[in-house]
Amino acid sequence: MLRYNRSRYLAMGLPGIINAILLPLYALKINTGGSHDEYAAPFYLAIAMVCALLGATAMIKRARDIGSSAWGILLGFLFAPPLMALVALVLIFVPSNPAADQLEAPSSAPSWDTWLTGLILLLLPWLPVLILRIW
Repeated sequence: MLRYNRSRYLAMGLPGIINAILLPLYALKINTGGSHDEYAAPFYLAIAMVCALLGATAMIKRARDIGSSAWGILLGFLFAPPLMALVALVLIFVPSNPAADQLEAPSSAPSWDTWLTGLILLLLPWLPVLILRIW
């Protein structure tokens, strides 16, 4: 699928973006809190990078749906990563452009499976956090 409409972007893109923002903040809290496990913070940062890649992919697909360039999203991540969190929020509210992409028809509304996958993507990166805190 090359395009994400607003609801599919909410279900599949925002969980990755949210986790990509919150996991480094949690890793920073661990480092400043005096944790004895020196491998925990790099592990959380690696998970955050994977989540950021999922979020960036969703943002590119959403940009294709509104008729914007995917290169703009990629260059934004290269030169202004904090600004991309604001762009991610703006992409929620911009309406789809049906004539934006000639390669593929507009995407349909997400099913319950898509929303469940989004919920799993939101919660799954926090499972290792829970396991490492218990262990």
